[in-house]
Amino acid sequence: MNSCKKGPLENLRVLDLSRMLPGPYCTMLLADLGAEVIMIEHESGSGLGKRRVDFYIFRNKKSIILDLKNNRGREIFYKLAGTADVIVEGFRPGVVEKLGIDYPTVRKINRRIIYCSISGFGQNGPYRDRVGHDINYVALAGLLSVTGKKNQGPCIPGTQIGDIGGAILGAFSILAGILARERIGEGQYIDISMTDSALALNPVSFFEYFLKGEVFEQGGYRLLGSVPCYNIYKTKDDRFITIGALEPKFWARLCHILNREDLITRQYEEGNEIFDEVQKIFLSKTQAEWNELLGSEEVCYAPVLNLQETTEDPQIRYRQMVIDNPGKGHRRIRELGIVPKFSLTPGQITRPSPEPGQDTEEILREIGLRSSEILKLKSEGVVRGITSETS
Repeated sequence: MNSCKKGPLENLRVLDLSRMLPGPYCTMLLADLGAEVIMIEHESGSGLGKRRVDFYIFRNKKSIILDLKNNRGREIFYKLAGTADVIVEGFRPGVVEKLGIDYPTVRKINRRIIYCSISGFGQNGPYRDRVGHDINYVALAGLLSVTGKKNQGPCIPGTQIGDIGGAILGAFSILAGILARERIGEGQYIDISMTDSALALNPVSFFEYFLKGEVFEQGGYRLLGSVPCYNIYKTKDDRFITIGALEPKFWARLCHILNREDLITRQYEEGNEIFDEVQKIFLSKTQAEWNELLGSEEVCYAPVLNLQETTEDPQIRYRQMVIDNPGKGHRRIRELGIVPKFSLTPGQITRPSPEPGQDTEEILREIGLRSSEILKLKSEGVVRGITSETS
């Protein structure tokens, strides 16, 4: 079975107006699968400073620096919008209207455009104009109230759940919009709220609440650490391991290995008594020793790894989820790989993160501008970019 050189999203053109994490992560997912993503950057860049060039969420993309507050800059944007399939923006609600690059304006130019806005609280509602970041979104979505140890208060999650959730749902929705366009013949507007996304990523807690009417807090039910069969345990060397033996057969197997068959019937017993009994056992060996003993057993076991250990794990490596790619100059950049493994049209990393404005001239030439026009636009500050060797 031979694979194609191009990804599944070949010939899809995306204009990325976003900054920070959510929008660029969304468009990275599209770029990794073959979409042509053009970042339309402001002079100040992505908001990530010097780190921008080394951050892999900008890989596989092109970059143009364009002043959207300038009439000529907007004209260039409109030309690009006329050639695009998708626009992604992450400004606060109302900003694109002020700039004159909002969906109704673009739709007059290109009725097939899929226009996706990713914002903290959405484009409508009483919180529309509030400022915020991921911690605020997951707080409002109820996620923080169930995150952490019992009686210890909320804790900040180990990743930006609202941001990443909004990015993934944004990419998913964009592709759904593309499919709908094939059926109805025109594009549409997509409104993604990171608060909505964080809420949607917590279905089990809300299911329990809707079903029982109980408001759970940290450690309040099975999947939040209230039972011994689904919990985190400390080891002799002050490391940690996880047990996820929700099915009776897996818990029974664990109890046999631990020589505690008396605990088999107490799998879902809440409170500290059984947890403490199991914890004493796990404190008798190091994490490495438990890896050796339980790693190949059917008990739903995994060690808690730090980031370095994760990058060296044989399963992670085999799946190519940590890879080394060429970066700027002769450096190599370690980055995360591509999650979906397509059998015929696999995603690829074809270019590193660009310098801001690296592709300005190429993009302007594609829409018909001559070298003299590009030089004039540069001198007026409408565009910026790295000057090519050929003109």
